[in-house]
Amino acid sequence: MESSEKAVSESLCDVILIAGFLGAGKTTLLRRILRWPGDLSRTAVLVNEFGRVGIDGELLQGFSTPVYELTNGCICCSMAADLVKTVEEILEKFNPRHLFIEATGVADPLEVLLSLNREKIESRVKVPKVVTVLDGDLWEGREYFGPLFYNQIKGADLLLFNKIDLLPQEKIPQYIREVQELNPYCRVLPTEHCQIEPQVLWDPLIKGDRGLEISLGRLGDHHGNAEELGYLAFAFEEPGPLREDCFNHFLDTLPAGLYRLKGYVRLGDRRFFINHVGRKTEWISVETPGPTTLAFVGWKIVEQEILDQLKKCLA
Repeated sequence: MESSEKAVSESLCDVILIAGFLGAGKTTLLRRILRWPGDLSRTAVLVNEFGRVGIDGELLQGFSTPVYELTNGCICCSMAADLVKTVEEILEKFNPRHLFIEATGVADPLEVLLSLNREKIESRVKVPKVVTVLDGDLWEGREYFGPLFYNQIKGADLLLFNKIDLLPQEKIPQYIREVQELNPYCRVLPTEHCQIEPQVLWDPLIKGDRGLEISLGRLGDHHGNAEELGYLAFAFEEPGPLREDCFNHFLDTLPAGLYRLKGYVRLGDRRFFINHVGRKTEWISVETPGPTTLAFVGWKIVEQEILDQLKKCLA
């Protein structure tokens, strides 16, 4: 590469799109990246959440990196125009070297790439890299998740086959081969809690200067608007405490179509951050006081029925 071309390339923003289904570990990966040693002074983050309550944005506070949030919609469809506008604003305001975009779990990364392929953006960024986080614990039930789930795999340049600690070890090589058959262009890494070396993320793309043609050539079935497909997001907010026994029963009886429950719950004088996905719940005790703030995402579920059950747990 000529010196002038190299200088132009180094002045462009490195865009990394983090994709993956609900609860795969995207925010875990992003938090891990922001803790890495090295110069991240010119780094910005854009987080998209399907629901109106932004939980992930709050989890990314406390770092020196500016965080933008786009909530209550999907940046691959209903919020595509907002995505373009916000990326343009970030580029103008911060002139970042790195921009991480965490897409909602119901986003198609290849549709997001199409939105980023705009003149004002394309001339200022390198070819975006798609990093898909795949919940290995869901792999055997993949036929239930539809074309969106597969497009997140087909669009990946780097795929983290995450949560291998929850899988039979003898099955992991077979699963990775099956993923590689769906997308032979991407690098697949088995991970626990999205632990990867920084260099893995910074390695240049194989597709290099060929632009988006390889990624867009892998575009699968158009998955359509998330709401049209039956995905639903809603929230529950309550300043008072909930009864612990009732709340535990509530978690045990959630419908199968409730893919994700994430946020803060106040039980008596204690408060927890919970992450419920695939009928498994992670509990983290938090010291900061505050209300119960829970975000739900599901498919073909009845919002009011779930909220009515939760309201029975009010202390």
